[in-house]
Amino acid sequence: MAKSLKVLFIEDSEADMELTVAELTHGGFLLESQRVETEEELLDALQEGWGLIICDYRMPRFSAEAALAALKHSGRDIPFIIMSGAVQAEDTVNLLKQGAHDFMDKHALARLIPAVERELREAEVRQERRRAEERVRILSRAVEQSPVSVVITDPEGQIEYVNPRFEELSGYSAGEATGRNLGFTLLDQDSASALTELWNTVSTGREWSGEFCSARRDGQLLWEQVSVSPLTDNDGHITHYVVIKEDITVRRSYEEQLLRQAHYDQLTGLANRVLMIDRLNVALEAAQRDGHQCALLVIDLDHFKNVNDSLGHSVGDNLLKESAGRLSGCIRGGDTLVRMGGDEFVVILPRVESAREAQQVAEQIVQQFERPFTIIGKQYRVTASIGIAFFPDDGKNPHLVLRNADLAMYKAKDLGRNQYHFFTEDINRQLIERLELEERLHRALDDNELVLFYQPIYSLEDNTVAGVEALVRWRQPDGSIWLPNRFIPLAEEIGVIQELDNWVLKTALRATAAWLARSQGGIRLALNISSQQLQMPGFNEYVAEQLTANGVSPTQLELEITERMLVDDSEATQHNIRALCDMGVRISIDDFGTGYSSLGYLQDYPFHTLKIDRSFVCNIGVNTNTSQLIETIITMGHGLGMDVVAEGVESDMERQFLRAHGCNQAQGYLFSHPLPLERLRPILNQFSPAAEGVSGAT
Repeated sequence: MAKSLKVLFIEDSEADMELTVAELTHGGFLLESQRVETEEELLDALQEGWGLIICDYRMPRFSAEAALAALKHSGRDIPFIIMSGAVQAEDTVNLLKQGAHDFMDKHALARLIPAVERELREAEVRQERRRAEERVRILSRAVEQSPVSVVITDPEGQIEYVNPRFEELSGYSAGEATGRNLGFTLLDQDSASALTELWNTVSTGREWSGEFCSARRDGQLLWEQVSVSPLTDNDGHITHYVVIKEDITVRRSYEEQLLRQAHYDQLTGLANRVLMIDRLNVALEAAQRDGHQCALLVIDLDHFKNVNDSLGHSVGDNLLKESAGRLSGCIRGGDTLVRMGGDEFVVILPRVESAREAQQVAEQIVQQFERPFTIIGKQYRVTASIGIAFFPDDGKNPHLVLRNADLAMYKAKDLGRNQYHFFTEDINRQLIERLELEERLHRALDDNELVLFYQPIYSLEDNTVAGVEALVRWRQPDGSIWLPNRFIPLAEEIGVIQELDNWVLKTALRATAAWLARSQGGIRLALNISSQQLQMPGFNEYVAEQLTANGVSPTQLELEITERMLVDDSEATQHNIRALCDMGVRISIDDFGTGYSSLGYLQDYPFHTLKIDRSFVCNIGVNTNTSQLIETIITMGHGLGMDVVAEGVESDMERQFLRAHGCNQAQGYLFSHPLPLERLRPILNQFSPAAEGVSGAT
């Protein structure tokens, strides 16, 4: 029978939440759920009753630590499970100390259902314990049947009473404990410091809670979660302290186990990245002290993803285990083999006399992986690409040596895989060139290196100009002009695309505002925007500001987006598109047919224009299927109430075909190349319905 459960997700990814909901539903829970991303949303949600909280470790505007603090401040006791793709064990332990009840890898949910059931049971236990503690404080000091240790002291901290549970856990009888100081069983200095903090807190009339490590009478260690509450008389004077102590030795043992596991990969048993950095630091320090070399090999399995995708992760895990075994047979005594994660491994050779020693290890590895893996009765070839770097020649610190070995490994992949490659200065030079290009692109706007070209869009019915598309170009120091395909992907990767898009919008509107105004609404300005821009909250407001500042009607602006953007379909994207449409801005689907074509996407939003990609147009008259496909696209676009624009028209035959089949508009070299606005004005003056105003455009 399904168990009802209200789950509050603190998660920035709706997809991750849906995966977890599916796993819980599959595990027999009947869910009611809500997702929050900020502290404000969490505090509002906590006004309701929740049976479980599942929290992402780190989010753009929130964190698990802040969420724990907010939950603690609210005074509510709700099972709190942290889910993350990557979290350090030390951070996990700290979060457990702060109140988290468990954590797990969001990519491995097999433990989710048992963990949730356990935490729900433990939450019920905690709730019952609190009831018992409340009865102790309010109804009676006789807590002989309490499931936790209860100690009552005088205002000076001298024990006056202990219950049977205290005797059972500590091994001290009531007679042996009475009259002694509360901290007489404390083991270490940390616990003694905590005791000082305890008395500083409770002596002011406040409650205190924390952890102590004590020694039982027989010498065994005992970890306890301790809560201390002052009791006052009618005049408000403290008369006693009630101490509630819960045995958390099992939990602390779990924490220590996590710390032990922090340095080793659970799947292969190899050292993990944390231990690798430690071992590499030790190796480099010894090499620097003794004046010898050490080497680092970064190994990536070729085509491993194919096995994972086709056979599943369980088979992939078995292959990784076997790969670890093969690699272990290639290293020497004293070397360290590391699994960095995924299908990437590292070998640390702490002492090498020459490059030949590292080469021999690499050759053995390549040879080992030439033998195919036998999986479910079939053979799969998974080879290895290896990058090699040396200390001190290829780097003076562990991170630089690792980076350079990684670069050398990617060079081996570029050269055909299944081989090794030493790090060279040429690889470094290529990296430096890439970094310099990134830096120049960061400065391109400030240095006025970006320019706009414009390409007319023609009406195929009367051969007049229906609009222009603004196209960004990057002027290089040598005078050459780069097209967008050479720098837009990099701009998206390094995070400057939004600034670039804003510049294009602002500049194009300012340059064409007078011309657009004189066209009396008959001409439009089209420009491309990135998916990242649509994901920015408030983008629609920025567009409205620029339209107002330049006196341009929203109906004269057309923003072109690609089909790939619609796959994102995030809440921010939906809001921006709908808000732009509501204000009258035209939205165009660019490069239609090259992405994730779907009638569903086209029906979800009020698009105005559908642009046929040039890759189809250039095949008119060449490929019968392509011609039929274009006819279908035109019919579909008109059926959805959209204008259809063909891109890349270069011949009169293409123009005539498109016109004959009802295509509304076209652009391409047949009509005009993209040109600076000054050079384009004669064409615009020739065809614009308001030609006399174009010469005055700025």
